[in-house]
Amino acid sequence: MYNLNRASQLIFPNEEILKQAKNFSYQFLKEKRASNQLLDKWVIAKDLPGEVAYALDFPFYASLPRIETRLYIEQYGGDGDVWIGKTLYRMLYVNNVLYLDLAKADFNQCQAIHQLEWLRLQRWYEECGLTEHGTWQNFVLRAYFLASTSIFEPDRSAERLGWAGTAVLAEAVANSTTTDAIHSKLIGEVLVGHILRLFDRPRPLKLPIHIFRRHLRRAWGEWLVKLEVGESQQRCCLLQGGTALLLVRSIELCAGRTEPEDEPARLEYARLVRLTISICGRLQSCARVGEASRVRIESDSDMDSEMHELVKCVLEPRGPNGLNLETKQTFLAVVKSIYYLAWCPSTKLNNHITKVLFEQVE
Repeated sequence: MYNLNRASQLIFPNEEILKQAKNFSYQFLKEKRASNQLLDKWVIAKDLPGEVAYALDFPFYASLPRIETRLYIEQYGGDGDVWIGKTLYRMLYVNNVLYLDLAKADFNQCQAIHQLEWLRLQRWYEECGLTEHGTWQNFVLRAYFLASTSIFEPDRSAERLGWAGTAVLAEAVANSTTTDAIHSKLIGEVLVGHILRLFDRPRPLKLPIHIFRRHLRRAWGEWLVKLEVGESQQRCCLLQGGTALLLVRSIELCAGRTEPEDEPARLEYARLVRLTISICGRLQSCARVGEASRVRIESDSDMDSEMHELVKCVLEPRGPNGLNLETKQTFLAVVKSIYYLAWCPSTKLNNHITKVLFEQVE
């Protein structure tokens, strides 16, 4: 039932049977947890209740890769898990202490890299004087946490820093009191210059510097236009969707990818842009209601349908001259990070930040 629930969350549009399986398995597991009956008669596992609890509390849309990894390392029993048939036995290709040791070593190595990047981001934040624009250090930490828990591989440092730096600058610009202040202090080339200061040297960038600057200037220019649109609540929703797209474009440039030119890929890209802006705007509206945000998210059937469509766009096979998988995954990673923020209680968020960035796995 647990694995059925996990698999059924990857729903494409109009998959009604899978939707029924998801609802049934969720209710089954929820009732078993409430009655303290999360047991499997076929296996003696270290922490099956913990695995199920995380799946119930953080569905696929709200589950970020490094959080799930960190918690599963604690839940995985290695060769201590015992399977039950006519006798007790171990399946060493499934449960092996070597896998656990390797997972711990990998996690700690990545975490050490992330901690060095976090120190660099703090220095950059101070050198840019961003406190003057109402951007506090806890926001900077949250921005880097979302980047590093979504894009964690050691060789993708530029994408993480580009993600976090863009989020911090966007917050600083949005908090500026007047349009004049925005245009005089944090616009165009200045914003691009701030992003480039995150890197020790331009060499880690995979695009020629002039191409990187040109595309990033255009991305920021289009985002700034959204600051002057609509009333306050409408503006916040538009801005959230626009900021999500800005993050995608910044990450893609740091990865060495520009927007597609071939027609099939451009159509896929435009579809992902539309879904990202709409979903993240809806999430912003839900997040504004505080503790009731989960209820609002779960009851928003239109957003649920858009998430189904987004998942299908990302996971369906690539056609001739279609959009590359890496770009599609960037869209999904950014949307899921914003979904997670709207879904996750603040106390749990702080716990996840500690576990992923600062607490070494023993």
